[in-house]
Amino acid sequence: MKRIVLAIAAAVALGASLGSAAPPRRQTIDVPGIAPGHWVEKLAVSADEMSLAQAEAVLALDEGNRPIVLLETNYYTYLPGDSLQLRLTSHPGGFQAPATLYLYQENRIDGERRYYNAAAGSLLPVDETADLFGTGGAPVPIRIPELSDFVLFGSASDSSLISWGLNGALGGSMTVAAGETGLYQWVVEIRDVSGRRVISRSNAMYSYVNESVTVSGTISSSTTWTADRRYILSDFVGVSAGATLTIEPGTVIYGGDGRATLFVQRGATIMADGTARRPIVFTSPQKVGDRAQRDWGSVVIFGRAPINEPGGEAFMEGLPSQSAYAFGGSDPADSSGVFRYVRLEFGGFPIEQNQEINGLTLAGVGTGTTVEYVQVLHNKDDAFEFFGGTVNARYLIAVASADDSIDWDLGYQGSIQYVAIVKRAENDENDSNFFIEGDGHPQQFELTPKSSPVVSNVTAYGAARPDVGAYGAVLRRGTAGRIYNSIVTGSRRAPVTIRDDASFANAASGELVIEGNIFHGDFSEAAFASSSDRAEQTRSFLFDTMKKNRNVDAMLAIGAPAHVKTLMPDLTPLAASPALDVDFVVTPPDDRFLEAVDFIGAVPPGNNWVLAGWANFSDN
Repeated sequence: MKRIVLAIAAAVALGASLGSAAPPRRQTIDVPGIAPGHWVEKLAVSADEMSLAQAEAVLALDEGNRPIVLLETNYYTYLPGDSLQLRLTSHPGGFQAPATLYLYQENRIDGERRYYNAAAGSLLPVDETADLFGTGGAPVPIRIPELSDFVLFGSASDSSLISWGLNGALGGSMTVAAGETGLYQWVVEIRDVSGRRVISRSNAMYSYVNESVTVSGTISSSTTWTADRRYILSDFVGVSAGATLTIEPGTVIYGGDGRATLFVQRGATIMADGTARRPIVFTSPQKVGDRAQRDWGSVVIFGRAPINEPGGEAFMEGLPSQSAYAFGGSDPADSSGVFRYVRLEFGGFPIEQNQEINGLTLAGVGTGTTVEYVQVLHNKDDAFEFFGGTVNARYLIAVASADDSIDWDLGYQGSIQYVAIVKRAENDENDSNFFIEGDGHPQQFELTPKSSPVVSNVTAYGAARPDVGAYGAVLRRGTAGRIYNSIVTGSRRAPVTIRDDASFANAASGELVIEGNIFHGDFSEAAFASSSDRAEQTRSFLFDTMKKNRNVDAMLAIGAPAHVKTLMPDLTPLAASPALDVDFVVTPPDDRFLEAVDFIGAVPPGNNWVLAGWANFSDN
């Protein structure tokens, strides 16, 4: 949805949130170009009210009432002379206490910060800290405004290719100087009334670069992509066997057209080793606000690990039967390189009817490959698909994929731990299973090796609408495997279904184990859509044969589904959550990859890795 909202009044009474204390005195903060009373509301808070406000803030956070904030630049990379714009989306999210607002620019290499102050009308010196509206060092309490794509910095006269077409509330666009390169971010923080505790934070990463490089054809010798350039993929781009593609932390790669896709061929290596402050980003070529699923393809990695296709080799579906698209082999320890701290955004080009490129496709990839801290955002097809292979993966995020979040088949044997899944109804499809679609082989269910992954610590949070989506998980076509310590909530149909004789036979033999999970949803007959979905057998297996699965509310901080909450999805369990009951936590098998835990779900209290700043939750 394309939304530009210049001003939304935020006059919400404090009411009972401060108990019997007198309500704070209010006045609007005037900003040049914005009519008084139409952006943010200043509160005059006494010393007594300050203490009560701080206590109220703690209580609100304990109850999961956290304000939502999303900060975005109009583009991710800027050449000299380009215009940088900045916009803000915010929502109280049930948080009614007074707060303070801080905005600063930060160097992502050395951590140097410069705060912006509206009274000064500029960035302050490096060693000076101030909130956005205060003067003389005292932060100004405000009511958290309800804003949608509110332009803070921007000039309506900028080129329409990168402009939102509006003048900013704080000033015009920032123009990149000639010869300036570097990795930066703007950061907004909502803090408590004293300004000493951060309640919510959002960061918008961007880079000043000195060149645009178009990449096409096949990379046949080892190559390095550097963060002081931006790269534009043209059509299908391959990395051939024997070549290594190294991508520096902080590098941004755009899909230059609808077909733009990076194929790391069997025997090739990709070293995409980003960091939390300098993730590697593959994204749409459109400016923020104009992006959508299918803007480009995505990334496909082929390896030499075993698959269960007869002959031990296959070609990627929808592509020619050529060596560039072949995968599978006999080396379970095969390495395709490192894929760490990488974002894949707004992809899913359809290579043929109903065959879109997945967010990250791992086909016959081996355990020598590192896959961790990877996000797929707004992909048209699955977020992560494993076509056989043995590769392990951890710390994955799937947001607003149109189809499944984790999809496996062809004898996948790896382990997966810590996966955060957030569905947005606006981008869903009616046959999507937002947790798992797990298959053995598409036609011959008895082929070996069986699909038998181990999955632990997933939180799959659905849109919970009656008109979109399908199951939480579908297990079928002879899949085996183990699913532990995970949360599935918000599915349209049953949170889990087991589909066929071959898969139920694996359950009976102990090759399919599903234990220690919270499946919150409808398991009635009506929640299973067809005769192939065996409601009674599935219920009996999940809740009678297995002893530690529960159908209870997981009590996550994100609360009931709402689109605005997915802009800053807090999947932490609240203090009273059943996800923290250690009596129901299962210790996974010692496979040298999975970690033992004392919680259920992807995000434990005290380690919100999903909202640590490397991922992006924009909706366009």
